[in-house]
Amino acid sequence: METPTMATTSLWLNEIVVAAALMLAGTAHGQTVKCPSYQGKTPLSTVVVYDGPPEQRADLMPDISKGSGDHAYASWDVGYIFGSGRNLFLLCRFGEMDDAHAVTVKVEKKVERCIYRTHAGGKPAELNCK
Repeated sequence: METPTMATTSLWLNEIVVAAALMLAGTAHGQTVKCPSYQGKTPLSTVVVYDGPPEQRADLMPDISKGSGDHAYASWDVGYIFGSGRNLFLLCRFGEMDDAHAVTVKVEKKVERCIYRTHAGGKPAELNCK
């Protein structure tokens, strides 16, 4: 067994410092939570944002909503939900599929805002929460 030298100890400490800095940087900038773009080959089409599990039916109206069709935009300010000890849930719907084929995403880490956008040309809609 090899005894650590000052150089190997220093390299080891540098690796720990770099790893810790990367973890803190990721936390400081926050995490993005999103709906998947596709379910199989079917693109994301609509979303519902819930304060709590969807079964409780506490869906939120957007704070801002404009446009329609291929040029729709909506945003929800949701940071307060986490301050009250609750979780945010996203119901991601695809094409004309029913809710049995939707994807539910539980957002456990605090995000401040969710933004939904639709796109022209057959591109999937997107929902990003940061």
